[in-house]
Amino acid sequence: MVNQLLVTLVNSVLGSGKATARNNYAYHCPLCHHHKPKLEVNLTENREGKNQWHCWACDARGTTIYNLFKQVKASSDKFVELGSLVKSSKSIKETQVVSTVVLPNEYISLNNVDTSDIMARHALVYLKNRFVSKYDIIKYNIGYCKEGLYKNMIILPTYDIDGRLNYFTARSFEKEPYIKYRNPSASRDVIPNEHLINWNIPIILCEGLFDALL
Repeated sequence: MVNQLLVTLVNSVLGSGKATARNNYAYHCPLCHHHKPKLEVNLTENREGKNQWHCWACDARGTTIYNLFKQVKASSDKFVELGSLVKSSKSIKETQVVSTVVLPNEYISLNNVDTSDIMARHALVYLKNRFVSKYDIIKYNIGYCKEGLYKNMIILPTYDIDGRLNYFTARSFEKEPYIKYRNPSASRDVIPNEHLINWNIPIILCEGLFDALL
């Protein structure tokens, strides 16, 4: 049986949900902003004390509502209320479906790309309009995809202090995209491009990876 107090709490964070099958509720995903309610949240804990959630559009997923609230940056009072309703609110270690981030198989570097490819040209024009230079493309290993899950999207990777990929952002370069953003199902608790940071000088914080390029 679904705890209606939990339903009310989750609705207050994600918006009004619609009951589907097996104690799942469907919501509009706040991570990819799909126009249909593609985010399914199971509001009844399983035998392991977990509440599985999954977005069928952007493939974001997790095993507890605590993690979901963390992903959408819920206010602190929501976490307090969650702790009184769900046993696993913070005690269960999250299991990420994607433990190691890898670039999409369809990723193509935009450094010395074949400009006879019309989609590559569109990608380069988009970057130019965002004031991203050829130097930036090389420095940040910016690429794009013309097929697959990230079709017609700019891929902006980020690397840790040892130069290992730790996340990437995908943004559509289409004029009227079906989905504007799509990010991997992985922890965002990383320091973007730490291998390029000089910790001995003042650090400027900004909202997103594209902002950090400027």
